[in-house]
Amino acid sequence: MPPLRPLRALVTGLLALGTLAALELGVRAFYEPPAPMRDKALAYEALPHQGPELLIFGTCLPEQIIQTQALGEQLGAPVYNLATPAGTSRLFYLTLLHHVPVDAQVQAIVVPYGEGDLIKLMTPYESQVMQLAQWSDMPDLIEWGCEDSACAAEMTVRKASAAYQYRGYLANRFWQGIGLKEPIPGYVLSPGAVEPPRDLPDLEQQPLDGVRPPEPEPGIPGPQPGEFNPQELRAGADAEYVYLVQFLALAQQRGIPVLFVPLPQRSQIERRSQQGHRPPMHDPQLVEVVRGADAELLDLNHLPGLQVQHFEDEVHLNTEGRVLVTQAIGQTLQQRLRTGSR
Repeated sequence: MPPLRPLRALVTGLLALGTLAALELGVRAFYEPPAPMRDKALAYEALPHQGPELLIFGTCLPEQIIQTQALGEQLGAPVYNLATPAGTSRLFYLTLLHHVPVDAQVQAIVVPYGEGDLIKLMTPYESQVMQLAQWSDMPDLIEWGCEDSACAAEMTVRKASAAYQYRGYLANRFWQGIGLKEPIPGYVLSPGAVEPPRDLPDLEQQPLDGVRPPEPEPGIPGPQPGEFNPQELRAGADAEYVYLVQFLALAQQRGIPVLFVPLPQRSQIERRSQQGHRPPMHDPQLVEVVRGADAELLDLNHLPGLQVQHFEDEVHLNTEGRVLVTQAIGQTLQQRLRTGSR
């Protein structure tokens, strides 16, 4: 009887492989994964790009603070909103790399974001990354996002397998279907979206005015406007900024100005009225990265005229508030484009 054990193991292995193959084929044939950022990117890429245009990326819905049609009228160019919930700087980079035509006349990119969003990497293999990434991107994504071979293998399998890539969402649908779990949107369902992100720095937030970038290490020059080198910010304490750096480097290479717009907060506007108080909104290292790429930050917490009554909650603005913010963004972009500084 012992000789049968290897045969039994072989049969069991073949059945397991057959089951996995059937599952893979079934998912590919009958399952359409949620992919809001990819769908927006593909729809934008298919448009005729015949004149100047403005793009909005973002980690929060820009409708919270921007009236896109009014902004387009102010700038005399159409505005395309490519922002989605749970977006990350990694997704901005991949979208700009693969879905914004090189010959498109992009006047500027606006990036509204919430506190901490631009360095909230989630996991390097979350589903939207695999949807937007091409196989040619995988070596860099593995280099930037992985610390060991297990992570590299995980990313490779996720890219190759639809069933494995979306296993979290498929499992969530099953548990939801039998009434044991609340639904979670597929575009945020990944380990990094439901667990604390790894390696987030303990930020001591400071106001934009008066920020002094940290001193560079001996022998390592800091980034200078016009000499932006993403390699300088790839390692060590700057690892959480690597995708933001790559996004900025690609935008600068294409000559596209980038305007970052932190979402204003009602609590900060309330505290602003206190004499001598400066709302703490900006991470100094983020300011260094943005200015090193010759990009710009518009601090709405110091926007004249923006008051508590313009908020519906902590970060959502009412119509009057969105008008004020949209005008401020348009004026900032007009000045930037008029001077032509990059």
